[in-house]
Formats: sequence, structure tokens, C-alpha cells
Amino acid sequence: MLNIKRIGPAAAPSDARQAMIPMRDGARLAADLYLAEPPGPVVLVRLPYDKDGEYCFMPAIARYFLARGYHVVVQDVRGKYRSQGAPEFARNEPADGRDTIQWITEQPWCDGDVVMWGDSYYGYTAIAGAVGAHPALRAIAPRLTGSQLSMTLEHGDGTRDVEQTSRKFYFASHYVDAGRYEWEPDWDRRPLRAMLEEFFEGIGKRSANFDGEFAGESLFVPPPVKALLESPPIPVLYTIGWFDNCAVWSWHDVRALAQDPGWADRLHLRVEAVDHENYRLGDAPIAPHDDHTADAAALERLLPRYLDPGIEFFDAVLGRSGDLASLPRVRYEVCHGEWGESDVWPPRQASDLVYHLTASSSLAAEAPTEAGVLEWTHDPSDLVPSTGMNPFAALFDRSDLSSIGERADVLRFTGPVSPQDLDLVGTVTLLLQLTAPAGANIHTRLLDVAPDGGAFLIAKGQVHLEVPADEEEVVVDLQSIAYRLRSGHRLALDVMSSDFPDYIPECPVGADPWAALPGEPSSRRITVGGSSPSCLRIGRWQPDQLRQARAGR
Repeated sequence: MLNIKRIGPAAAPSDARQAMIPMRDGARLAADLYLAEPPGPVVLVRLPYDKDGEYCFMPAIARYFLARGYHVVVQDVRGKYRSQGAPEFARNEPADGRDTIQWITEQPWCDGDVVMWGDSYYGYTAIAGAVGAHPALRAIAPRLTGSQLSMTLEHGDGTRDVEQTSRKFYFASHYVDAGRYEWEPDWDRRPLRAMLEEFFEGIGKRSANFDGEFAGESLFVPPPVKALLESPPIPVLYTIGWFDNCAVWSWHDVRALAQDPGWADRLHLRVEAVDHENYRLGDAPIAPHDDHTADAAALERLLPRYLDPGIEFFDAVLGRSGDLASLPRVRYEVCHGEWGESDVWPPRQASDLVYHLTASSSLAAEAPTEAGVLEWTHDPSDLVPSTGMNPFAALFDRSDLSSIGERADVLRFTGPVSPQDLDLVGTVTLLLQLTAPAGANIHTRLLDVAPDGGAFLIAKGQVHLEVPADEEEVVVDLQSIAYRLRSGHRLALDVMSSDFPDYIPECPVGADPWAALPGEPSSRRITVGGSSPSCLRIGRWQPDQLRQARAGR
């Protein structure tokens, strides 16, 4: 029997004025207004997690913005908590965001300028606000999010990303009704959908968003990055976390915007050594007293580094302090190192490194002259475990992955000991000369191996093969890094076919992985050395360019 707890809205803070803001279809969305004198610019935050709840600590955030000269409007999105309407993931955010901005501009405390800020889904609503294209929206600062948040991205070369399990579990927790449900999934159940059906039976209702996932093309998807590119460009500051499980969608947006003539000049990027819950690498693993939700003192330490970059950006856009041209286009934190600045990403001083995979399971600077083949067997009944208990809080319980490399279904390639500190900066792309059946998943992890043998995640990437590969070059995008490999440490690379429960496991071709039972074991192999291109590249190589080159051959 599942232990299920429903969470409704918390009490509204006494220092916030309550408003029900009308939408074009008659629905009214609840908002907290944090106001001061005189009229001024407004920060708008739109979220589905309760504008008054502890999880997102929006009252504290609003007071921080307020103390720095901004009026603040924090709104429950449609169908959530105190807002009217049906809870529909992402579907109404561009229109509702535009209508909310229109209402704000009609208030006497607004000077006509609105900016939007937010994390995760409420960072997505900032992007959707740009798609809504109200002329009063002057800038957005989305963090740890993307325009295609939680979607499975297609790569256009016969591969796609592997679905994260969090999307459907999210619909069964946050998008059933106006509240949210707290419950622990049993990932050992098969088929996987069984535990979700038990949950719906337990609460006596269903999620239309969840059911839409299995009814053909879902209606509940965010507008693709194309919708953003077709919107009038405004200044945007993307913040990405090096250890954020949602970074794949952030990087997808940033790469697309950087190639668009209109958006490129307005794009600013900040990359921090944080995970999706904003835990920092420098604090990992997190002690209970360092949990930023634990007490007021921890929250007070968090807010400046959390909010000041957005405030600096908004101030520059609005001409309140300096100007936008004076801000670096890119700021990035080197893990275990310092901060860097650049006018582009990857920076012009990016690494230029190639590590070749060898038959002796090493990462070599020189390409081996002799070819070899390495093989592993994927058993759907014995999946490689994910790196921690919560994919959104990867740094909270940052795990030593050294034992994973001892599994028979994991190929671990290890590089030489670094004689001195080495900064690895740029995109990370893995090329594999691969033989694998259709429906196979390829998961990869780049690791930092310490002198004592402990192995810790730097970056990861994964692809799903729509068609079989027969000694074909497959591109795996591990996104980007800025990481100091310290003296005495080594790089390592794991290649495998599962990463569970963070990612959906393989299933027979044509079957629904949520409804399927584990299939039979199957083998796959990598050709290395000789004329094989199997190698790891760190620098300025763009995965899409490599995929296009592969498709053209």
C-alpha cells in the first residue's frame, strides 16, 4: 500500500496583497503582490509549486527583490493551488503569461517595465513569457530549464535522447489536481506503469497530463525552441547547472539561440557548479545542516548567490545600474577552480583534447595503431544503477561510482594520471564505432578518479538507437564542462546500456517501456583503434555538426 500525502496551499504571507488576475478565457489566476513606493519595474514569477509554500520559498525571494527596488508578482499557474482552471502542463503558459503582464502594466505601481525570473518550471514560464511576446516584457532570466523542458529530444540521425523517468512521475505528483502528492515510487515493480496505476487507484483520480502521454502525440508539451526563435528577441540570461539533470534542455536552447542572428546578441549565459536543487559541488555531499531548506540561516546564505546575478542583469537591461554591454556575455564556474569569462561558449580558450578508446580499456592521447573490439551484454533484468537517490539533487548524496566500473556490463576506460592541474573546458562529445540492435540505449559517464580510487561524476550523455548500428559511428553528446582535473587525478569514461531509475530501461522494439516486462539479454560492441573513430573530444566540437557529418557519409 502506497503512503500518499496530498499537499494544498500554504497560508498567504501577511505582507503580500492578494489578487485574482483575469485571463482572456475568464479564468482567474491567484497572485501575491509585493509592493512598495513609488511606481517601478516588476519581477513576475509564475510557478506550479504554491506561491506561498516552503519548497520554493517565494516569499523570501520576493522580499529580496523588493528590497532592491522591484515590485514583485508571484502567481500560481492555471489550475494549481489557488488559481482557477484545469492543470495543464505547459500548454497555456505563453497566453497566460501575456495576459498577466498586460494586467500588471495596467496597475498604478508598475512603471511599464516587466521582467521574468525563475527556476525549472517557473524558469520555463519565463521562456513562455518571451514566446507570448508582450511588449512590456523587457528581459527574462530562466535558471535550470529550457523551452522543451522534460521532452525527449530527437537528434535527426536515427538517434534520440533516452527518456527520463521523472516526466511521467512528475505528472503523477504535480499535475493531477490543484495540489501536489508526495509518495515514494517503487522502481522495482514491473511493468513500471503498475506502480503509477496503483497511485491513481489510491487517490481515486487520474492525471490528464499523464494519460495524454499514452494517447498518441501528447497535448501537454512545451512549445519547442522554434517558437522561441520566432518570437521577438529580448535580453535573456540562461543559468545552467553543471550537475543539473535538466541541463540537456538548457544547452539545447542556448545552442539554438547562439546561432540565431536576432537572439545571439541578446543572449547571456551563466554556468554554475550546482544541481537542479541548487546544491553546490563545493558543499557535496551535503550535510543536513547545509540543506538550504533547513533553516532561515541557510536560506539567507543562499539568496545572494541565487538572485544577485539576475538582479545585476535586470538592472543593466533597465538602465538602473551600468549597461548590458558592460556585462560579460558568458560567466562559467570551473569545478574545483575559479570563475571564467568569455564572449562565447565554448570560450575561445577552450580545450583541444582528444582521448582515444583502446582495447586495453584506456583513454590514450595517441590513436592506437591496432584495432580491437570490446563487448558487453546488457541484461534488462539487472540494470546499472543511477548515480544517486534523487536525479534532481545529484550533489546532495554525491556517490562514489568506483564499483560501477567493476560490473561486467560496464566498459570503463581510464586515462593517465594528470601530473598537474588541468582545466577541461568546452563541449564533450563521444564518438563510438558501435554495433548494437535497434532499440538499444547507450549511456556514458565522464568521471574524475581520485588518487584513492574514488570515482565521481563530471558529465553524462545518452542516446537511444531507433535503427540498428552495424559498426557505425554514433555520436553521444555529454553537453559541456568546465572542470579542473586536479594533480594526481585521472579521467575515466563508462559506457553501458542502462542508468536506472533515472532513465527508462530498454524494451523490445515497438513496445511501450512503461508497460513492457524485461526482455532478453543482448550484446553490443565497440570497435577501437586502427581506423576506428572511437574517441572522446573535449573542446569546441559541436555534436550537431558531427551528427550531420555522420549522416552525410
